[in-house]
Amino acid sequence: MSPTIVNILRESMEFLGRIVEALIGKAKNAKVQVSVRGGTQPVLSLESQLQQTRIRELIESASQKILWNTVPTLKGVSAIEIGEGQPVYSARLLACQAKVAMGVEIGSALVSRQGDASRGFVVRSSITRFPFRNESFSYFLARFATQYQGDLARALQELGRVLVPGGQGVVVDYHPFGLYAKKGTHRARPAESGVHRFEDYYRLCRQVGFRVVDVREVFIDEQLRQFFKEEEIHAYRNLKGTPLLILLFVYKPKGK
Repeated sequence: MSPTIVNILRESMEFLGRIVEALIGKAKNAKVQVSVRGGTQPVLSLESQLQQTRIRELIESASQKILWNTVPTLKGVSAIEIGEGQPVYSARLLACQAKVAMGVEIGSALVSRQGDASRGFVVRSSITRFPFRNESFSYFLARFATQYQGDLARALQELGRVLVPGGQGVVVDYHPFGLYAKKGTHRARPAESGVHRFEDYYRLCRQVGFRVVDVREVFIDEQLRQFFKEEEIHAYRNLKGTPLLILLFVYKPKGK
């Protein structure tokens, strides 16, 4: 190949290279402009927009609207409520004719007086080691949407131990698709929870002998608007329509 042809080919390749570089540069600029015009914003966690006290307020109000009206007739049986702080549903359990209403407080401080029979009996306990014998209760309300939940698998295992065959209950947890922080010390959902999808709940319930008979979801909606102060309206608008809680209604089948 003659030197003239080689030079022509070299100059052609250099020319094409400059064109390709120019096209790549234009594509990068276009991408940046589209991103800016689109107003892409990072997804903010619930904890980054609201105080923990406000989050607990939302959780308690939303779950109570469902739980208060779903407690069945408990005539002559023992019932247990597990949750952070003082029991909320002891009066309701007794009103539904429970023989015994036991409240188990989990957390860093005991709020109620232990053995307070006027509100059902109250004890303080670890969520993974209840001070009760096997098959002691026929109904439970487990308010696990708390930072003290810990390992949900172990908590469910303990519930399976104390529930009688034929018993039933409700598990309240943070919604697996909620905007809860994945990192940091102030997140609401415990790091060791171990639940990321709906399928995880069914798997964990099967492991302890529970059958899931109903599932209900709670979202941040107009009914919870009243709990947001004026300075929190921006947070409400960001969070409106996002998942907050999941409630699992379970049953423990009787053995053959």
